[in-house]
Amino acid sequence: MKYVKDILSEAQEKMDMAVMYLEETLAHIRAGKADVRLLDGIRVDSYGSMVPINNVAAVTTPDARSIAIKP
Repeated sequence: MKYVKDILSEAQEKMDMAVMYLEETLAHIRAGKADVRLLDGIRVDSYGSMVPINNVAAVTTPDARSIAIKP
């Protein structure tokens, strides 16, 4: 039989993981200001391997509605 502390620690770990997942998911929603994290899931071919776009380009937000990408 599990002790209460074991059950609480497992529940706390699962809740922390759920909060981390929610924060990651909500970061990709565009609401208001442009955010470079919108491009985190985009990968490009660079010398035969697929890498995140922010590794091969400078990604900035010059104003609240634009994202600039300079290779």
